[in-house]
Amino acid sequence: MRFLFLFLLTSLLKAENSTWHPFGPGGGGWIEDVVAHPTNPQEVWAMTDLSGLFRSQDAGLTWRKMSADVERGVMARKQIASRGRQFAIDPKNPQHLYWGTCNMIWASHDGGVKWQAVYGKPPAIGDDKTPGIGHTIAVSADGSVHALDHDSILRVSHDHGASWSELTAPPIAKNSSYTPAFPFFLADGTLCVACRPSPGLAISKDGGKTWSMALPDSIILTARAAPTGGGVFAFDSTGKLHRSSDSGSTFIVVKESPHQWEPETRFAGGLAVSKEGKVMLWSLGQLVVSNDWGATWTRHRIETHWDRGSYPGMNRHASPEGKCSTLTVTADGKTWLKCDSSLMCRSTDDGVSWTGSTTGLQVLCYFQGPAISPHDPKQTMVAALDQGVFKTNDGGASWQPMRIQPEWWNDKWQNHDGSVVKAHPKLSKTWFAIIHGHGGTRHPRLHRSDDGGETWKLVLDLKEQFGGEWGKWLDDSEMGDLCFDPSNPEVMHLCNYQLGVFKSSDGGQTWKHTLKTKNALSLMTSPSGQHVYLQCLKRTGLYASHDHGETWAVAHAADGIDGMAHHPKEESTLFISDGQHENYWSYKGARPANLLKSTDAGQTWTELVAFDSGPLYIDPVKPEIMLMSTLHGGKGILRSTDGGQSWHDFHHDAPSYTVRGFTYGGTPGSVIYHMFGNMARTVRLYE
Repeated sequence: MRFLFLFLLTSLLKAENSTWHPFGPGGGGWIEDVVAHPTNPQEVWAMTDLSGLFRSQDAGLTWRKMSADVERGVMARKQIASRGRQFAIDPKNPQHLYWGTCNMIWASHDGGVKWQAVYGKPPAIGDDKTPGIGHTIAVSADGSVHALDHDSILRVSHDHGASWSELTAPPIAKNSSYTPAFPFFLADGTLCVACRPSPGLAISKDGGKTWSMALPDSIILTARAAPTGGGVFAFDSTGKLHRSSDSGSTFIVVKESPHQWEPETRFAGGLAVSKEGKVMLWSLGQLVVSNDWGATWTRHRIETHWDRGSYPGMNRHASPEGKCSTLTVTADGKTWLKCDSSLMCRSTDDGVSWTGSTTGLQVLCYFQGPAISPHDPKQTMVAALDQGVFKTNDGGASWQPMRIQPEWWNDKWQNHDGSVVKAHPKLSKTWFAIIHGHGGTRHPRLHRSDDGGETWKLVLDLKEQFGGEWGKWLDDSEMGDLCFDPSNPEVMHLCNYQLGVFKSSDGGQTWKHTLKTKNALSLMTSPSGQHVYLQCLKRTGLYASHDHGETWAVAHAADGIDGMAHHPKEESTLFISDGQHENYWSYKGARPANLLKSTDAGQTWTELVAFDSGPLYIDPVKPEIMLMSTLHGGKGILRSTDGGQSWHDFHHDAPSYTVRGFTYGGTPGSVIYHMFGNMARTVRLYE
């Protein structure tokens, strides 16, 4: 009883000490890999191409982002890319974890709480290619770490990453950053390397000094070691599953499955092996399970036992068996996890049934922050790339997709992007959303709902009314914003990255083009709506209108504005971040560092602090309290309690290093931040 009391007290203290909590729908984007803890059946890790690293401590039910230290180490503003087999846990001492991303190797020696670089240097300013290149990692039974880089150079560390030495290169072709070659160990210590572009399985029985080749006529897509002895399973590009019981000396085919694979395709099929001898193979269109090390097999038709669960989005195929990038099984053999580009699936009955399990596993790209209903703070909508618009009615506990254009939401789900969603300040059931369609229909379309999102009508097609050149895939022209005139919500302003600013005076029915400019990102107004401001990235700086958005002029010329915020009560007081570092890696100019304040509606400016400041936030209840996202000194999120004169760390346990923007959470002291692939909320701003 005393132990239970201490456990509950410790859990309560941890919850009270936590500042930031995940917020927003899970799934979407690219979930690249999932790795189970070698001894703890409750711990699982997931890797993504947009949001970094996630950990689950309840066998995959819920997730939390754990890669802020790595983002800080490489000064990342946008994304941390991770592919398959680039994460590994030390089987001898699981407190040691390794992650090979951004052409570096990172290590954690406390179970994944803190991370430090142990190999390589951060990408240089202007290097937007290196972040996508990684090392694949394997750790042997004695704790030795083996890392294979993009040029197929194999390195080993015997001191948890403190020092490294090169081994003999395995006889494989140069691999792709999308489908990297990967090392792995058999239970008897045999080292293997599989490389999707080239046939064969490289095998070394002396720790990487000498090599031999097995299966020379097969391109190995994925391979798994049996938990004991010299057993290994290897799945090839033709759908054959090979098994060896003698450390790769000989193989037999134990299963043939229908499969299609092309070079650089990430969805190579999933394979996992439990300690009890259960083997699961997930190839395109087929899931089979063996309970006797592959001697006999049973097929499960997942489409008849599928529950979307906590995954709110639409799957990319008519049924969820369509794609699989990897499989894993927990240490006790009871929970199987499968990931593809959109979602994580979870099974506790050996693959008979599956449930989407993505709570906290955020891999959605947000251009703008969530829209909190001013009438009910539990109601929120958010727009996300790839998946459209989502709504919660319970404060973020669950999310539902908004079917804005029904023809895009058929059984064969088509890719479409949401970029902006806003709640009407006066009408409780009225919302506006901008979405971009599939393929050649990627130009922005503004929709309005007057029934809380149940039905939507198109009110503006930018291409149809104002022209423009629109690509067939994601580009900057999808970015933009929407805001209302506080004195008259029927007056609305809309900006688009390619075309500039538009104004409607009749609730969105008709529009006129008020400013033609490039790189328009965000809009804000003064408390009365007389002053309207436009934030531009990469050029021009800040535009201002002093006649409710009718005419515009440059208020502050700069190489981009990375953040702006208006005082909620003072008509002429605003703040801007002078300088553009929206993506650190692709920024090629000098590093400006100015937080500026104006008390005369942008006519003159005063520098407050010389930080490399980014997105800004002013609390609407207590305007003396502000937030800033910054690269300065590696601090991430800063808070000011004196109107921006001085700043202090407010980054404690934030899942992300820096953020793209802040949104008032609807109740005093509540703030939500968003960045590419992640949102988090705090209710402790005033503490």
